[in-house]
Amino acid sequence: MNQNLKKVITLSAIVGFICACLCVLIIRFFNSAAQKQVNVAFYNIPENQSKVLQENIKKLELGKVTFKDVTLQDLNKDSAVKSYDLLFTYDGLAAENFKARGGNISAKLFNYLPTSLRRQNEPNDRKSIPILLDHFEFSYHNGVASKIGMEDPQNYSEFEEFLEKSKKYTFTPFFTNGGDDEILLGLISTLIEAKGGYQAYVDFVSAAKKTTTLEKLLTLQLGDSGAFTLQNILDEFINWQQNGIVHPNWFNAKYRDILAFMEDGQVAVLFTKLSVHRTIPYKLIRDFSTERAPVASGTVDHALIAPSLCAIKFSKKSISYKVIQNLLTEETQSALSMGSQLGPVALRGESFDVQADDVRFFAASCRYGARADVMSAAFMPGSESAKSLCDSIRRYLATGRF
Repeated sequence: MNQNLKKVITLSAIVGFICACLCVLIIRFFNSAAQKQVNVAFYNIPENQSKVLQENIKKLELGKVTFKDVTLQDLNKDSAVKSYDLLFTYDGLAAENFKARGGNISAKLFNYLPTSLRRQNEPNDRKSIPILLDHFEFSYHNGVASKIGMEDPQNYSEFEEFLEKSKKYTFTPFFTNGGDDEILLGLISTLIEAKGGYQAYVDFVSAAKKTTTLEKLLTLQLGDSGAFTLQNILDEFINWQQNGIVHPNWFNAKYRDILAFMEDGQVAVLFTKLSVHRTIPYKLIRDFSTERAPVASGTVDHALIAPSLCAIKFSKKSISYKVIQNLLTEETQSALSMGSQLGPVALRGESFDVQADDVRFFAASCRYGARADVMSAAFMPGSESAKSLCDSIRRYLATGRF
């Protein structure tokens, strides 16, 4: 009996050991599989841009890859950081909230970028990394420029001269669809930065986060000069309206109005966004050349108002690093720019065209790189506060009163 008992004990020990080994192997297998699986979320990104990202992530031939368009409600859940490994969204206030729960991105990946896009000394500076750039741009009609004997303006004084001389040849020398809240605040963002410098723009964004009452924002001192305000910008628009520089109802204009004026050849300077530029028929946009905002002074530091589509890393998986690294390589940056028609961010990579390439150059040439417009930087997507501010601005432009 004792001998049989020993055999049973020995056999049980062997079976137990084998089972334990199998369990370890199974756990390792599933852990390895989980490490090779990447769950990617897209928030508030146009469908064509998320599609281009998906196509290029799939080329990595990873394990299982899932993609999901998510809502703010999805991302506000406590489980969000465990549900998604990577989040792609545009830089701004919403992204800042997500970055607070994200992990640091390896410093090595920032070496793919121009120095001005690395943001090395800012809070959350390693919590996201830009992948593509949009741009609030000024486009000049080449035919009008030839008639007035000027090249594209390189500073604000030349910009004003260009507009004044263009009155002879166009119905509305300057035009944009100011009835679109994003375009209206994008224009204000761009001109505050161009005329007051980066610090003036930072002050404006900071104030807009705290209050959306136009009366309080209007006379707030912006920047270091002590004499520059939002009211300066809005009063300049009113002056343009009264002196034939811009259509008197431009702040209610829609996208279709841009097309109508362009088709009639009645616009000398068009303000829009690069992603909107791409939707304008080629026969209308082909005679325009694009520049960054004309700055009033080169003695202060500047940034480019150019929203960046960025990646935020929620998980510590090595595969997340590989995905971001691949998106920043020369080959993939070229593919992303070609597919999205936006500007690449990496030092190397072919651009869709000269406009896309210029965005990268403009951003690299500014000390503070690319920055989000005030609608993205100070407000959450769909914010009623942003809408209220835009309504107040339009009322001021129409009446000169709050």
